[in-house]
Amino acid sequence: MRRARWWLLGGVAGLVVVAAGLWLWSSTNRSSTPEDAALAYVQALESGDADAVAATGIDVSDTALVAFAAATAFIEDSEVTTARREDDGTSAVVPISFRLDGETHTAQLTIAIVDGRWSVDATGLGTLTVETTIGSDVAIGDATVPAETAALLLPATYALAAAPETLLEGESAARVLPGMKTTTTLDVVLRPEATAVAQAQLDTLLESCTAESAEVPDGCGIRIPWGTEFREVDAIRYRIDTAPVIALTPAGFTAEGGVLVATITGIAQNGEARTTTYRTDSWSVRGDLQFTADGLLLSAW
Repeated sequence: MRRARWWLLGGVAGLVVVAAGLWLWSSTNRSSTPEDAALAYVQALESGDADAVAATGIDVSDTALVAFAAATAFIEDSEVTTARREDDGTSAVVPISFRLDGETHTAQLTIAIVDGRWSVDATGLGTLTVETTIGSDVAIGDATVPAETAALLLPATYALAAAPETLLEGESAARVLPGMKTTTTLDVVLRPEATAVAQAQLDTLLESCTAESAEVPDGCGIRIPWGTEFREVDAIRYRIDTAPVIALTPAGFTAEGGVLVATITGIAQNGEARTTTYRTDSWSVRGDLQFTADGLLLSAW
């Protein structure tokens, strides 16, 4: 039985321990046995050092490494026991135990020969699925993972936050264990800043909607009853007296109270040139709202 433990010492003794640890990682990274590979891996997890984890040879994404660097708790008191080698001689199963957040856990790591060295495979990772009430992404430190999708992460405890954090509010925590599937729910609410950003986007959209044109644009909430008076429209000029004020819901938006003036120039039904001005004091727009990792997107109907 091999046991990985880490102690914090001061002064020269601390330097000796660090140097010994670096030598240990260098030697165990060569992984002469499955037990060596498992030991190197759990020691790297205990250290909280993402670079040390990557150096063990495990196939792990950059996103998982960035998230691991922001973990709030790492495994400790890990133990590695004798491997059970498979008949093909190129893989083995190594039982491990460890503590995380004060609780004891066990797992079995599959170790395989990759590029001439023993390395832990995907059994050394866990999956985390975060279900959110609003938004399509979840922040873990500087990393972002998609909501409603199983993300492969390194064993640790993580602080979760709604993304983007500038527009959404919601926090939770999740524990990821090797070879295990974890699902958690993140309750998210809109920050006031989300309404301000959405209103600015809507104002830009409506400026585009009200550019001079010969046709009434779609998805702008503009309806002009010119059909009974005009045979042909040459140009429509708009003036926004009051922009609709937006209100958000988790999946969409409504914007009401707008005042819009439209002046149409064209050919009347009797064949003569005609110019008519229309005004509405109840201009409204509705649409969908989508939050991304970086912001939000409006899509008007």
